[in-house]
Amino acid sequence: MTTIAIISDLHDWHSDQIESFLKQNKFKILKVSFEEIKFSFKKNKIFFENNKLLNNIRGVWVRFLKNGTTEEITTKLTILHLLTESQIYVHNSGLAIEKTVDKVRTTGILEMNNIKSPKTTIWFEKNKKSLNNNFYKKTKYLVKPIFGSQGKNIFLVDNFNELKKIKVTGEVFYLQEFIESPQKEFSDVRVLVSNHRVISSMERYSHHFITNVFQGAKYRHILLKKNIKDLCIKISKIFKLGYGGIDLKITTKDIFVLEINSVPSWKAMQKISQINISERLVKDFIRNIKK
Repeated sequence: MTTIAIISDLHDWHSDQIESFLKQNKFKILKVSFEEIKFSFKKNKIFFENNKLLNNIRGVWVRFLKNGTTEEITTKLTILHLLTESQIYVHNSGLAIEKTVDKVRTTGILEMNNIKSPKTTIWFEKNKKSLNNNFYKKTKYLVKPIFGSQGKNIFLVDNFNELKKIKVTGEVFYLQEFIESPQKEFSDVRVLVSNHRVISSMERYSHHFITNVFQGAKYRHILLKKNIKDLCIKISKIFKLGYGGIDLKITTKDIFVLEINSVPSWKAMQKISQINISERLVKDFIRNIKK
């Protein structure tokens, strides 16, 4: 029986769904947290010492990585890289996660591939002179943590005095122009992709500028036009996503990519979807394992 590991800092409904559908397809499942792992090196590859069943896995599904020290994050990603080096399929790979967990890198890759994202400026907090030079009047900006998710530690500012008061995470400013919604409410679009196909989508909306469902935003189904689907497929291929969540701001004139999540949640989206998203994602995962 083929063994699959679900590795996550938090096992929740999503891990249970993945486990259930993989078991229906006759896979043996190991649910492991990163903190449980103890490893060394043996026979030219990574060797797991405290759970030796991990040494016989065929694939890994990465669910969630929490914030931590640089050393913690680096080691978790190194585990994923070493698994890939050992010819074990990782969903999503360490490289895909690196490209998406770091907002600076994500924005840079998008811009270098001629994909629009909101106007973004980055500078080091210790360089006080940069604060004056890079703040633009008559525009609202979002200050975001470079490493962060679920809408946490994001600030909306519209003047220099507000900006000066903010103590940014990690001493690096990531300042992104805030794009207003044409409606009275704030909104954006989350698109779920898998194996470079659009699986489902939803519009998230709120009276607060943060539209993350985790922070209390509401959501509804939205139909995507072909050009938006094509854009998401292009992004999926550029970032080599096994699966992922792509956040968009769609205006009357443009489409802006806000963020890319390589370990996305889909519990809320499932509530408004006509397909079983978990089953579809697992089927795509199995196709990759068989390759």
